[in-house]
Amino acid sequence: MAMKPLFLISTFLIAIPYRAQVACDILSAGPMQGSYAHTWAEPASGSWDTPNMTYASNRVIGDLVRALSSGPADSLCCAALANPALVQGKVAVIHRGTCDYALKAKHAQDAGAIAVVIINNVQGPPVEMGGGPYGPQVHIPVFMISAADGDAWREALEAGATLSVLLGNKDGYYAADAGVRKQDVLMPKSLALPSLLASEPGDHLVSPGAMVHNFGSEAIAEVALRAVVTQDGESVYDESTLPFPLAAGDSLMVVLPDWQQASYSGRYQLTYQVVTPADQHGLDNQFTLPLHYGDRYALTPTEAASGAPVSTIGMQPAQSNGAFESCVHFRDAHASRIAVTGIDRQVSVNEPLTLAGDAVLTRVYEWQDPFDGMDDPGFGFTQLTLLQENEHVLTAEGNSAMVHFPLADPVILEDGARYLFCTVTSNPTVFFGYHEHVSYARNEEVFGQPTSPLSNGGDWFIGFAGGPVASVGLRTVEAATIGIDEPDASGLSAFPNPSEGIFHLVIESPEPVTLVARDALGREVLRQRASGGRATVDLSDAAPGPYLLSMEGRSRARSLRLMVD
Repeated sequence: MAMKPLFLISTFLIAIPYRAQVACDILSAGPMQGSYAHTWAEPASGSWDTPNMTYASNRVIGDLVRALSSGPADSLCCAALANPALVQGKVAVIHRGTCDYALKAKHAQDAGAIAVVIINNVQGPPVEMGGGPYGPQVHIPVFMISAADGDAWREALEAGATLSVLLGNKDGYYAADAGVRKQDVLMPKSLALPSLLASEPGDHLVSPGAMVHNFGSEAIAEVALRAVVTQDGESVYDESTLPFPLAAGDSLMVVLPDWQQASYSGRYQLTYQVVTPADQHGLDNQFTLPLHYGDRYALTPTEAASGAPVSTIGMQPAQSNGAFESCVHFRDAHASRIAVTGIDRQVSVNEPLTLAGDAVLTRVYEWQDPFDGMDDPGFGFTQLTLLQENEHVLTAEGNSAMVHFPLADPVILEDGARYLFCTVTSNPTVFFGYHEHVSYARNEEVFGQPTSPLSNGGDWFIGFAGGPVASVGLRTVEAATIGIDEPDASGLSAFPNPSEGIFHLVIESPEPVTLVARDALGREVLRQRASGGRATVDLSDAAPGPYLLSMEGRSRARSLRLMVD
């Protein structure tokens, strides 16, 4: 289905390119030949001025050479290179550590390198690379590979091997090359789902499928898509398409039978496999997704130990127009079984700043715009009823932390209703966690449902350009254990309610409190101080509709819905 121009937000927000198949491949014959997991420095305003490697015209092919800033043991390259003659016209291999990624890359660039590959200095996968102060001065491609792969490359180079590498868009380079891209696989509706929503037969299903591409220069006679779901190493689902031909440069969307169980609990793994003989680039033949059915809801992978959503990057609008509100959309046919008690979110600032003292708001909306899909005429953000808002002052001393934001009152959900769970900052130096390695682009096209809406200064958008997913985790409990379905207003009552705008309050508080009224879009319309006892709130000049009145004090916080007729 077609997307509205509303979705095209790169004018206002950080633009992340729609990824082609960006590769990091050793081309030389021998044991090192193959495709390597990597990250690369993507161009962004104020960060890197590197080429966009999703474009085939920016592809780099060249020989690897170790860049040295002094003797053979120093390949950190935090100073001008000692071997510029060897680096000129080559791809410089540098180790991570001591100084900024971009400073290392600039020294290699100054020596004439055509690209840089940085070897990680910690175990695990390569990480995203920030540009820092030198990023705008770097104009050549910068990649990172893992420590294990980098050690193998270094040993081969030290042994005298000639290693030629391809960096960038590989489309059309190989003759036989089928695969899938992250933005073209059908995702489950979330990667973490409360098991209470999938506890009865027929509650929940996963519809596997993917767009299979022939990235190569020649036709493929037989290619198939396979999907396998495992739990604790045991297969619980295994389906494949029949083999089909695919011409060079062509793509085909294929679907597989639904995966459906009587109930779901624990951790699973969904793996897509493109099956074809003699494929010359195998790294994109497989795509794996971790699934968790427990007490959390998240669109992203979650940590096994804590259940927190995993983030790969912090995001903030490139041009801040006011408050940045980053949300996750939730809707389920059996939502009344659960209540949401809190939100987990990675929050960060750039060094040397620290998080301590920054304030973050959490907001919960019921999204009442009348639409079934995002191409419906009724789609929009005009009917957002604010159910709850809470202010949280951060205490973390570092510049990045996973923060749990408890809600003042559990939010019991309604079957089939739409909700937005949001974190909000008015500080343009505060970033919220997102995940770049999964994408719901194909789901949004096929099912027409939004995933990670956001607001910049009150203007709503469907998400960041390029589709990074908001790493928002919702903590849930069984609704039956809560026993209420409205915000807990004990200690605060209003009469008459509804009214024409004049509300008389009864406040049970031993201390002065602040009363804050907000409209359905979360805009503050009234703020006043009050003492325990009685007070009057005057919303007679406000437009008819629902308002959320919050009572904030040092020892308690309560909220109450008011209706202006």
